[in-house]
Amino acid sequence: LDFLNCSIPLSNVFLVRKIKGSDAGQLYAMKVLKKATLKVRDRVRSKMERDILAEVNHPFIVKLHYAFQTEGKLYLILDFLRGGDLFTRLSKEVMFTEEDVKFYLAELALALDHLHGLGIIYRDLKPEK
Repeated sequence: LDFLNCSIPLSNVFLVRKIKGSDAGQLYAMKVLKKATLKVRDRVRSKMERDILAEVNHPFIVKLHYAFQTEGKLYLILDFLRGGDLFTRLSKEVMFTEEDVKFYLAELALALDHLHGLGIIYRDLKPEK
């Protein structure tokens, strides 16, 4: 994996970098979490996130391709979504059309239905995610 010179600011807890894979230049998002800054509950949540993403396969849920760690950091290699998150799009457009809202809610409902079918409850739903 090659690092591109691009950080995507999303959170105080983790950093996301855009990277290019050796597989025909495929772009990925690399989520980097510093272990030293993670509280115990955040470490547990990060492990759960990794485990769930490794198990789940759905077109409206980001795919985990690789996960690894070093002594000081946790890394998740995920699909790179060119459009960004819903929060960023909302902040640029201010208001969505009714058709856009229907489209996004349908995708969200299908993703949540899939998770619920697997016995997974997603409790941190917000546009930034």
